[in-house]
Amino acid sequence: MKTSGNGVAVGHNGWLYWVGRASEVEAFYGDTATSRRILKRWTRLIRRRARRLDGLGIRHVHTIVPDKLAIYPDLLGRPFPGLDDPPGTRLARLVAGDSGAAMVDLQTPLQTARADEPVYLRTDTHWTYRGYLTAYRTLCEALDAPVAAHVFAGTSVNERFTFDLGEKLVPPVDEDYVAYDFPRRAARIDANALVAVRESGRAVRPRGLFVGSRVVLENRDAPDPRRVVLFGDSYIYSPGARLTAMLAETFGEVHAIWSANIDWAYVEDVRPDIVIFEIAERFLRQVPTDRIRIDHFAGARARRALRPTFREQIRRWLR
Repeated sequence: MKTSGNGVAVGHNGWLYWVGRASEVEAFYGDTATSRRILKRWTRLIRRRARRLDGLGIRHVHTIVPDKLAIYPDLLGRPFPGLDDPPGTRLARLVAGDSGAAMVDLQTPLQTARADEPVYLRTDTHWTYRGYLTAYRTLCEALDAPVAAHVFAGTSVNERFTFDLGEKLVPPVDEDYVAYDFPRRAARIDANALVAVRESGRAVRPRGLFVGSRVVLENRDAPDPRRVVLFGDSYIYSPGARLTAMLAETFGEVHAIWSANIDWAYVEDVRPDIVIFEIAERFLRQVPTDRIRIDHFAGARARRALRPTFREQIRRWLR
């Protein structure tokens, strides 16, 4: 296995892994004093969240998206600490001591599904469409909700793209993948300022304008009328066949918020039936504070994105 200067490890058959630029992933993935301290902080946070949500009468689950390292360790090509007991698994054991804090295991179903078809992209950290379908089914089962059959009966097109990890190599490496989509019965009924600015094309610095995004999807024909607030990261991102779009085909209303912090004022205002919290395993290294007002945060980011930097102003004056 080779590692690029950009933190990308090249394993067998061109499989790429994010291992970090300064061995920070190895330091966290193994059973070290640092990882133990961080996971204990997460345990306390999840238990506090569970108690608060229980007090509000809201059903809740936390789920960790396992790193590709945990699902495809055999293709990495070298020993790596913690692959037999990754951080997400260790966190679930710590949380299990408190029956009020529910954790949904995604690692086991993804490991099972990989026997039939790849569940992660070869040159990216994200799932293939099969990985998303696996996670969707698992979450629905955990929440006693029906899956929408039409989500599994979508259309597939073979395409080629340069994904995030492949883009970091010199020269860049692209990948053949299956672009998947399905009929939509849910419709977006709301979005915050950050989404509006990103979609308008008016942002001076559009790259990375995702954290803080909030969208609301409504499905009047949903098989489950419950309202869901979903906090997560790029795995839930609503455009395309990702978790937000899939869950919106099951539930009557889905509020999808790209944030590792829970906005308690928003939760108390919406009063959903269910709160889902999702986070990628590699992001567990930073423990959130839950001190955020998502639309205030998004509004500030949107304003900054529309404001040219001094260097950009100079360039405009010189044209």
